[in-house]
Amino acid sequence: MFGIVRATKTALSDSALWRASGPRGGPRRNGAPSVVDGGGGGGPEDVASAGPAGPLSGPGWNALAQLAWAQVSGLPGAALSLPELLREMAGRTLAIPAHRRRPPAPALVLRVLGRLVRAEPDMREAYLSFLAAAADRAIADGVHPAFIEVIRQLTRDELRILAVLDPVEPAAVLSVSSRLRHGGGSRVELRNFSLLGARAGCRASGRTPAYLDNLARLGLIEIRPTRVTDDVRMFEEVEAHPDVVAARAAIEARAPLRVGPLTEAIVADVSYKSLFLTAFGRQFREVVSYRPQPEPAQLTGRPHAAPGGGGAG
Repeated sequence: MFGIVRATKTALSDSALWRASGPRGGPRRNGAPSVVDGGGGGGPEDVASAGPAGPLSGPGWNALAQLAWAQVSGLPGAALSLPELLREMAGRTLAIPAHRRRPPAPALVLRVLGRLVRAEPDMREAYLSFLAAAADRAIADGVHPAFIEVIRQLTRDELRILAVLDPVEPAAVLSVSSRLRHGGGSRVELRNFSLLGARAGCRASGRTPAYLDNLARLGLIEIRPTRVTDDVRMFEEVEAHPDVVAARAAIEARAPLRVGPLTEAIVADVSYKSLFLTAFGRQFREVVSYRPQPEPAQLTGRPHAAPGGGGAG
């Protein structure tokens, strides 16, 4: 166990998050041996202060080092993957223009790191994007703390569906029900069917109705009945899908029912619905898909003059 933790501390000291620049084995604090050199210091402060001051140095980033170390020290199994995750986080943070870069709130980072080290590999992307967005002043105000819990309650397929939704235009959803021709109760035979799972490349597109239920439960989408005045041409492709055609055919092929002196045919009803991203859903999607893009000044190597004549680190 101690070997894993010690190896992780060594890797952390090399991470760009804690040493954005400077040679291996840089200056030591108070003359103590650094973790990189294999000395006896070995505390999170050594990890945070190893190497000369770089773009991510300062009290805020040192606090993040403390939090990361606290997560590693109690999870030796996660220690194997944490250094690489931190390097990825550092790379994204350094891609943010320097005048917009800031340390995320330590309490927020503590919550995310706890999820990140335990998350399945294909869900870690959302947490890393969340942390990068929280470090960018241009988008940080949209980083709602509830997003951490929302990510935990989603699957990768559900994130894929969110990614393909239009921010303004609705997506077509329909349900097929059976009922007696002249009234009476109805029964849903095919519920909330859409093409979203297939278009998003979901691993289990047949579970799309359940995915939509969960997205709606979390407040990320809203499914509304279509109004008489709405344009229903967007439903043509969904109605022509073999699953919908088969459901309608199976209903209408059933034998009529005898109701008293009358014989009632069973017919298929189709209800049309429009699926929208909510304001909360648009904000969430922006954060969990965030990837910082260098500004022209970064690409050309010219410094950016921050508003007011000063820079913000």
